[in-house]
Amino acid sequence: ERTPRRRAFAMTPQANGSISPVSTLIVDVVGRRVDELVRAAQEERQRADADADASLAPIGATAMEFDDVRLGVHTVVDDTTGKPVRDALDVSIAGVRGGFDGETSATAARALAGAYGDVRPTPNATYDLTLRVRVGEIAKIEDASARRGVIEDIGRLRLAVYGSKLREHLRRLAESGTEGPLDWVPHRPGETMFIKPQHEQVTVVFPMRFADARDAVIANTFLAQFVEVRRGQSALSTAPAVSYHKSPPLELKDAPAGTTNALNANGGYVSFVFFKRHVVPERLEATVWNTMTFYAFVSYHIKYSKAYWHSRMRRKVDEWLMILKRAKKADPNAAKKMTTASGRTFVRTT
Repeated sequence: ERTPRRRAFAMTPQANGSISPVSTLIVDVVGRRVDELVRAAQEERQRADADADASLAPIGATAMEFDDVRLGVHTVVDDTTGKPVRDALDVSIAGVRGGFDGETSATAARALAGAYGDVRPTPNATYDLTLRVRVGEIAKIEDASARRGVIEDIGRLRLAVYGSKLREHLRRLAESGTEGPLDWVPHRPGETMFIKPQHEQVTVVFPMRFADARDAVIANTFLAQFVEVRRGQSALSTAPAVSYHKSPPLELKDAPAGTTNALNANGGYVSFVFFKRHVVPERLEATVWNTMTFYAFVSYHIKYSKAYWHSRMRRKVDEWLMILKRAKKADPNAAKKMTTASGRTFVRTT
C-alpha cells in the first residue's frame, strides 16, 4: 500500500462567503472515479469473475470558472489499443492568455500531484496544461479521509498553475527579501496584476477596470471604504497594508508599453504591500489565493449590492401597489354626508 503524502498545498479554512481554491468539478469527477475503483476492487476480492470494467464509463466533463478559466476532466485512451485506460484521468486547465508561466507553472502542478500524477509533455488541445492523475493509485489508499485529501489537493490545480509567478516572488521575500524589476501577470481578460519586489516587501497593484460605468462608480465607493476598514479596526492591524488611488501609483511608472492598456483603469488602483510575516509557509498559499481572487471578490460585492438595491426597490413598489389596491374609489358627484358645528348631520347633493 502506498503511504499518503503530506498535503503540500494545504490551506486554512476559508471565511464564510469567500471563494474556495478547490475546484468542485475536479473533486467531483476525480472523486467519483476513485470511488468506482474502490468498489470495483472490493467486488474483485469478493468474486474472482467480477467484471470491474463494466461500471467504468468514459468520462468527459468540462466547466468554465470565473475569470474565464476552463477546466476539463477526460478519460485517457490507450494509444496502442484505442481503449479507455481504467486507472488514469487527464485533468486539463486553460486560462487567460499570458497567465500560464511555462515551466514554473508545470513545476507547481507536479508538486501538487506528487506521486499521484504528472504533467503531460504536450497538453490536450486548447489547454495550457494537462495533469495525468493516477486515480488507481489514489484508490489504493485505504483511509477515506486521506483519499479525500489527495483529491482536494488536485482540485487546487488552478491555484498551483496560475499563482506560480506570485508565489515565487513571495517565497523569495520569505527567504531573503529581493529587489527586482516590475513584473506582471494577466489574471483575467483585459486585466493585469502588477508585482513590484522591493527590499523587505512585495507590492501588488490591481488596476480596477469595469465595462459598465455604473459598476465603476460603485467600486470607487466600495474600495474607499475597504481601505478605511483596514485602517480603523485594530483586529486588522496585522493584515497587509492596502491603499487606493485614482491615478496610477509610483510602482507602475516603469510599466512597459505592452501593458499601457491595462493602466486605463476607470475604477482606480488598489495596492497591497506584503511583508515577511504575511508569507510564512503556513500562510503563503492563502495569501496567493486571496490576492489572485481579489478582482472576483470586488465584482461579487458589486453584483450583490446591485441585486440588493433592486430587491429593495421592487419590494417598495409592491408596498405602494398594495396601498393603491386597498384605496376606495370615491365618486366626485355622489351625495356627501356633512356635519355641522352643533353635531347635526345633513346630506349635500350636487
